[in-house]
Amino acid sequence: CGAMQKAENIDAPLFDTWVLNSRAPKGHFEGSDGRWVHNWVPNPRFLITASEGDTLNSNPDLTVQNDPDRFGTGPEEFLVMSHYQPIMAERVKKFPAKDWVEAAAVAGMTMQEIRPPEEALCDPLFLADGIAAEVDDPELGPIRQVGITYKLSKNPARIQGPAPAVGQHTEQVKAEAASAAPPTQAGTGKSLKAPLEGIRVLDLGLAVAGPYGTQILSDLGAEVIKVNALYDTYWHRNHIAYVCNRGKRSIALNLKDPRAMKVLHELVQTADIVQHNMRYDAAERLGIDYESLKAIKPDLIYCHTRGHETGPRAPLPGNDQTAGCLSGVQWEDGGMWRGGKPMWSLTSFGDTGNGFLSAIAMIQALYHREKTGEGQMVDTAIVNAQLLAASYAIAFPDGRSLDRPRLDGEQFGYHALDRLYDTADGWLCIVATNEDHWKRLCEVVQPSLARDPRFATAESRTENDAVLIEILTEAFKKKTAADWFAALDSVGFPCEISDPEFSLHMHEDPELIRRRLVVSYPQHYVGKFNQIGLAFDFSDTPAVIQGPPLIVGEQTAAILTELGYSAAEIEELTSAKAILAWAPESAAGGVPANPWLEKTG
Repeated sequence: CGAMQKAENIDAPLFDTWVLNSRAPKGHFEGSDGRWVHNWVPNPRFLITASEGDTLNSNPDLTVQNDPDRFGTGPEEFLVMSHYQPIMAERVKKFPAKDWVEAAAVAGMTMQEIRPPEEALCDPLFLADGIAAEVDDPELGPIRQVGITYKLSKNPARIQGPAPAVGQHTEQVKAEAASAAPPTQAGTGKSLKAPLEGIRVLDLGLAVAGPYGTQILSDLGAEVIKVNALYDTYWHRNHIAYVCNRGKRSIALNLKDPRAMKVLHELVQTADIVQHNMRYDAAERLGIDYESLKAIKPDLIYCHTRGHETGPRAPLPGNDQTAGCLSGVQWEDGGMWRGGKPMWSLTSFGDTGNGFLSAIAMIQALYHREKTGEGQMVDTAIVNAQLLAASYAIAFPDGRSLDRPRLDGEQFGYHALDRLYDTADGWLCIVATNEDHWKRLCEVVQPSLARDPRFATAESRTENDAVLIEILTEAFKKKTAADWFAALDSVGFPCEISDPEFSLHMHEDPELIRRRLVVSYPQHYVGKFNQIGLAFDFSDTPAVIQGPPLIVGEQTAAILTELGYSAAEIEELTSAKAILAWAPESAAGGVPANPWLEKTG
């Protein structure tokens, strides 16, 4: 979703897009044992300093001058990354992946080892947390699979058994339906314009994984107030923040100032939900943990999301990338079963998946409160979402896997009849799922294939997959993708052209605009701004886009006024740097003033 943006002024200060470029190094390094790690954002100071000697220094001196802690977000960073990439790769190669992960944990670096999903499902920490679970399947015996991916303190979920056989409960369901009482219509008689109209959410989240969940609530009609730090502008002008902060009002508070904390407490008294994804010990130190805020609002719903599962890894820094390593997603996306290298996909569902899981949990907690009056704490993690994305895999307790489709090392596909092929002018994707499809493909591409004994059955085609790929590869090069599509589509064969320019024109597509799958609005810094729109809708209470991505502190004065503060009190708080109240004139020359960086005489 981050890549599918379009801005009128792409050179606006701090609106940087380098991280999405496919040519940029992504922090993957191979250890001396052949296992890979992912360090994102890559940290040259840590990797180079830690590996200076013959043994890995778990706590390197991070005060070395002229070597950045982490790469920046400007396009000029391409040059810096290109310089450091081979140096870092050489250094990481000196030690095994496991040692690097242990050293990174000590140094507080975001790094994990890349492993297959079957290995993830046998991780004792995942099993102890419950995000991986063992069930006794009637056909396969004990197997490991994805477990509970979000938790509600008042409504704990439980796994009730293995997947049922087809039709196993038919008679039971029929009997229940026959004896069921007529449904009763419950409701208040109040009409809603949107599903969550009237719900107020305080978003204290960071980066993407937290704020994306509250953006979903905003799209469902909730009023979301983003509680920003005074110095957050550096982040919220970045294109990544634009992905997950639309439709929110922003108040900028210095929560280390008692006067600003008083404002937050007043907001909590008016809120239905408080959400954040900072480390929980940091929330405790700030006094914004669940117990502290529940004392202010007893029926509060409090959502906390993490990088890792509960347990020893919970305090470690985690992100989309570390979760993709631990869950097996980067292994799978890179086709590492079949000779590939790890891949961090730009469509990874770690951060955004965490947002969806947290949104589901918060909505379920609202439902519980509506029925009982009780608030509660809910939680999930980025690694939970990534493990859910790899839930096609199951494992036996000893780590063995079941036979399943696996991507090839070039990410072209799973086998000869489910993959991409290069044509005379572009790429075509074909998917043949049955014998009828196979016959139609042969009819169009090469009739002699249908008579070749090597490909007579599904089993023989599997045995001769590499040969069939070679034959089809040569055949598809003879015509354009459009010609192949027309011929295959005419006989009902499943195929599609991989359009390299789709993202360039999608924001002008009338059907996508009509369905609000893409949206646009004026934005103060970048002008006309287009991005992905709604991911869901409802017939009677439609979802709603409430506005463009937030500007830090834009509604500070308005929100304080709503709380009863006078203009003089707001000015006093501003002068004391307890709050930041943004106004267009304050940003006429670029970035709004950052009180923390102002120099004193």
